[in-house]
Amino acid sequence: MDLNHSTDIAEHIEGVLISRLCADVAILIWDIPSKSKVLAKSSLESSAPLVPLVSLSVPLETGGQRIYWAMRTKDEPVTLRLSAAASGPSEQVTLYPAEELGPLDIDHALNNIGPAGHIKLLNNVLSTWCSAFRLSQDPVFAGIVREIMASLAPEPREMRNCGQPLENNHLLETSIDAEFGKVNAIYGIGSQSVISLPMKMVIGPEEKKGARSLHFLIESAKTLPASYRFAISGKNGIAVRRLAEDPAPSSFQKWWTKRQNEPRLRDFLVHHLAKIQPVGAATAIDLQMRTPMPVRQIARSATQPAAEIDLALALDGGLLVGGWTNDPVGMFAGIEYLTEAGAAIPLEPHFYQFPGKTDKKAEGPGADVTGFAAWLPQIKNLGPLLQPRFQMRLLSGATAPLTPQLQPFEPSAQRMRILRSVPPQHAKDEVFRNILAPALREVEAKLGKATKIAEVKEFGEPLANALVSIVIPLYRNLDFLRFQLSAMATDPWLVANAEIIFVLDSPEIQDDTEHMLGGLHILHDLPMKLVVMNRNGGYARACNAGASQATGTILVMLNSDVVPCKAGWLDELINPLFKQKKLGAVGPKLLFEDGSLQHAGLYFARDRRGVWLNHHFYKGMPGNYAPAQIARNVPAVTGACLVTRKDIYDLVGGFTDDYVIGDYEDSDLCLKIRQIGFQIAYEPGVELYHFERRSIRRSSDYMRGLASQYNSWLHTQRWNDDIIDLMASYRDEAVEDTVAPFVSKKSERSAA
Repeated sequence: MDLNHSTDIAEHIEGVLISRLCADVAILIWDIPSKSKVLAKSSLESSAPLVPLVSLSVPLETGGQRIYWAMRTKDEPVTLRLSAAASGPSEQVTLYPAEELGPLDIDHALNNIGPAGHIKLLNNVLSTWCSAFRLSQDPVFAGIVREIMASLAPEPREMRNCGQPLENNHLLETSIDAEFGKVNAIYGIGSQSVISLPMKMVIGPEEKKGARSLHFLIESAKTLPASYRFAISGKNGIAVRRLAEDPAPSSFQKWWTKRQNEPRLRDFLVHHLAKIQPVGAATAIDLQMRTPMPVRQIARSATQPAAEIDLALALDGGLLVGGWTNDPVGMFAGIEYLTEAGAAIPLEPHFYQFPGKTDKKAEGPGADVTGFAAWLPQIKNLGPLLQPRFQMRLLSGATAPLTPQLQPFEPSAQRMRILRSVPPQHAKDEVFRNILAPALREVEAKLGKATKIAEVKEFGEPLANALVSIVIPLYRNLDFLRFQLSAMATDPWLVANAEIIFVLDSPEIQDDTEHMLGGLHILHDLPMKLVVMNRNGGYARACNAGASQATGTILVMLNSDVVPCKAGWLDELINPLFKQKKLGAVGPKLLFEDGSLQHAGLYFARDRRGVWLNHHFYKGMPGNYAPAQIARNVPAVTGACLVTRKDIYDLVGGFTDDYVIGDYEDSDLCLKIRQIGFQIAYEPGVELYHFERRSIRRSSDYMRGLASQYNSWLHTQRWNDDIIDLMASYRDEAVEDTVAPFVSKKSERSAA
């Protein structure tokens, strides 16, 4: 049968009602008597395709079911055939164009369906219907949603605006019942729109009278109107809220002073504010620095378990944790990280323990404890959380909270803490692989992104058509700069053919460096360039920055503590690169200040842990030691003075910059050059003094030993197979007596 239609009002015909929902969307409501049992097979067929078509079934309080179908109308009438089942009732009606349908009768749509049906309908209207028909910006639809909400909750609870922790980001606060269950979605309903809000929310622990706090962030450039409504959809229901009628939004800072000690709320704000660019991370850090949480540890006792967390770096890839425990009576079960949602995550499986001591006290050394370091890769993207929370769990199930001091957020400071997390003697392969390496990789990558050239300053007129570019990184130590530059300035060939590029990796001494270089330029009239980095980024990044400014065909990487012995050294050193097509890099003889050998090429030898270390041929022997007087190919040469072609340097990507502070980059570069088919050579006819490692000794991080161990481990992981083949096949007769004791048996691959 046809459904009579009217432009004023929709009519009932035998339990069927078709109305206009909004725009060109219609809603068909069909009440099916209680005698019809198989409602899952209810269907709607049409004489023209209806896409999309959504349906919902809810029970009637008086028995039977109500089916809601939503569909787009057509320009012409469409015949609809409704069926409840093979043996159930059926109807035939006509769907007319939208302008011929009457508006939805909300009272009829909600009548006789009860609270559960009402909630089910509202949930579907907010989610499926809104999405399927793209109605989020339809004001008529928004009005219908508000009517359904008002019918369900005539006097909704308040949602309080707690102010803006960040501009255009409002923090809202309300409470929900403990049995509400997991929150699945939050919708904001204004007079013109229905919006599914991002799930930036946190639910607090159960409080008095079974209530739990709910806080969430909403982004809006405007002040939220008092008429705004919220629908919070949960596992066990839906909550309707209205904005509190405050005369003006609260000041966030004023509100925060009263709530700053709520740890879940703090973690939530840090996590979500940090994602808001460009100033969210800085705001999250400032929020924590201004109001740090009290440090909580469990003091050492002769009869009770004790613990302290002194390292807790929240990184993008995971959480690095370190500290100590003491369990004199066997009651300790473990330490757990407490998430934003309140879940407890054990510090496993990447958990390593070692003998340790507490901090030294005025009266003497600290007490013996069990140190530990752990990496939790499943805890990711916490934002710049400076005080992650933990708890100690006992075998009885009892727990006690642990809160560390504010942790560093700047990458170089984070690196320093990582390098002090495990004593060097306990840094095994498993510690690097599973705990320290993931953290160090991320921190080094952040340093790389944050490091750039801040300024380039010229001293004198640059050399036109330079054949050679000499790149000299400067880090703190300027002690030998006068001697080095004086030796260069008195070398006619170098003055005529080489440009000098200093790279200052210590911007804090820029004034002193510019003053010194300015004076030396006036003294020697030698053109030079100073590249100033914005921060200390390490040897590799400094060298790569200098190389990016180079114009010469040949690149010379020269340490600031290397001083030539005589003029003409550079001309002689670069000649092999022009004469030998397969030569990729060359290094000179380097001497200690007493004239003994410091370097006659590099080779690799394993230590007792199986890690490849860099060694210098004939180190400590007299400068005129006969085997060191032979020019030859070598496995690698030191970066203290490494000469290569700029095209080769660029082809291999320059120095690899993920080694910590400065070590193994030179052998890594040589192995990359070898990998593309070139050889590395040692040239004994060129001698330079090297006042070895003066600048790196000033780094307490490196001299502790863990950085050096990590670099050798990383170098081994990256190049193990190549080094095995290289050292197994290296048989230079002139140096076999030096190499032989360190060479492992040929690998199966190289022996074949």
